[in-house]
Amino acid sequence: MFKNRKLLSIIILVLTAAFLVTGCGGGGNSQSGKEDGNTLVIAIPEEIEGTDISQINWENIVHTLMYEPLVSFDLQLKEVLPAAASSYEILDGGKQIKFTIPEDACFANGDPLTAEDIKLALERHKEISPYAEDLEPVKEIVVEDPQTLIFKMDSPAAFLWPVLTSVYSGIADAKKAEELGKEAFNRQAVGNGPYLVEEWVQGSHITLVKNPKYKTNNPVVENKGAAKIDKIIVRFIPENFTRISELKSGNTDIVVNVPIETLEELKKNQDIELYEYMQTGVDYLSINTEVEPLNDVRVRKAIAMAIDKDELNQVLKGTVVPRYGLLSQAQLCYDEKAEEEFKKQYGYNVEKAKQLLEEAGYKANSEGIMEKDGKPLSITLMVALDSPFMKQAAPIMQAQLQKAGINLELREYEIKYIKQMMYDHTYEMATRYYWWSDPDILYYIFHSEAGYPWSNPEVDKLIEEARYIMDMDERTAKYNEIQSKILDEMPGIPLFSEYQYLAARKNVKGLQVGVDGKVYINDVTKE
Repeated sequence: MFKNRKLLSIIILVLTAAFLVTGCGGGGNSQSGKEDGNTLVIAIPEEIEGTDISQINWENIVHTLMYEPLVSFDLQLKEVLPAAASSYEILDGGKQIKFTIPEDACFANGDPLTAEDIKLALERHKEISPYAEDLEPVKEIVVEDPQTLIFKMDSPAAFLWPVLTSVYSGIADAKKAEELGKEAFNRQAVGNGPYLVEEWVQGSHITLVKNPKYKTNNPVVENKGAAKIDKIIVRFIPENFTRISELKSGNTDIVVNVPIETLEELKKNQDIELYEYMQTGVDYLSINTEVEPLNDVRVRKAIAMAIDKDELNQVLKGTVVPRYGLLSQAQLCYDEKAEEEFKKQYGYNVEKAKQLLEEAGYKANSEGIMEKDGKPLSITLMVALDSPFMKQAAPIMQAQLQKAGINLELREYEIKYIKQMMYDHTYEMATRYYWWSDPDILYYIFHSEAGYPWSNPEVDKLIEEARYIMDMDERTAKYNEIQSKILDEMPGIPLFSEYQYLAARKNVKGLQVGVDGKVYINDVTKE
């Protein structure tokens, strides 16, 4: 999510001014609207899988409204700021992080929130979360007093900061979770964010009511106290047409994940405002390098060079950025020069693609399809049903590969099925994507332990080293090397990074959206 970064070590060592507030029951400078009608309605395509941030596999705006991490990136993802913590300090050369908690901090149900509660929440997260490994560098959490806790590590870990600033590091009430049990708490969890669950009607919506005792120390927002909107109803509307129709009619105030086919229409609607942000990652083709003919790197590189990503962008109406490396400009360690070099090496070149196939022993038959030992070069691509960008791009890639003599068969599947086939290594190619602000995401895709049907011990070592490099220039150089070595063997083909859109009716004022799509409603009013 980031380009032209300062050294991360400098960023995190700069203490942002703390915003100390007093009185656990206070609402700061919040201004509540009318009790009757002061409700915001948000439509999202997928229902949540739970409300407990430590039990879920994926998050959305519901969890952002329920939880706040100790620290947060600014809107441009360039600086680490206080959030639930009033301040933080880097100690012992980066091996310790000291957090100060406001004396009047509370959970959304009014229970006091102390340093001990935060320790319990994060230790519980490390025990039960699917992403427990994210906090692996934190070897010990020490509570000095009710308002002070210290994270202790064996060595500084650069990849820890995007974890600490994510909603997954929001604070759940571990005592309440133990009292209710995992299942019940996952239905009506208590966090430390601006909103609390009132009801969750599965298949329909979840209703959140504001936490009157909420206070933040995040300088991104003006209103540091309770939200100005009393109630938020998040509706689960999977149908694109219905979601947008509800927005246009005024039955919904905000739509998350605007379908690209509706963009032009919405741009012309004077009652609606669009917010654009960049994918913190890349859409790519995952390749099973263990099966023929994809076990030949020349075939994999030929496929990459036969894909015209500029044409994909045109078909997708400019809603993507062609990608040749494995990072987007919305991620740490993105390097524009490296991206240009990857484009020179692996950019669209159908003649080079044919040459590589010929070197691999293929020759064109009378129909122009490459053959080897009398067998046409045919590959099956599994296309995820939940990826509208990939669904539109797939038939274009099919036509492009045809020009290089490659027959591409398209098959659409549910994403769960594709993931299982990838886990079992029983596929040829599949559409995939990743979202994470830190390049450490490559660890979970290309490291041998990730289970990808490709591994390289040298890449493993480089990725492991990169996780702990604090100097931003050095870390960027390391990830350039990592990308280069991965692309040299082409176990995956980067395609593009998506522009994503949020749409809101113009009577919604004060909404802020970060470059990563994080939504801030602290200052929102509805006229």
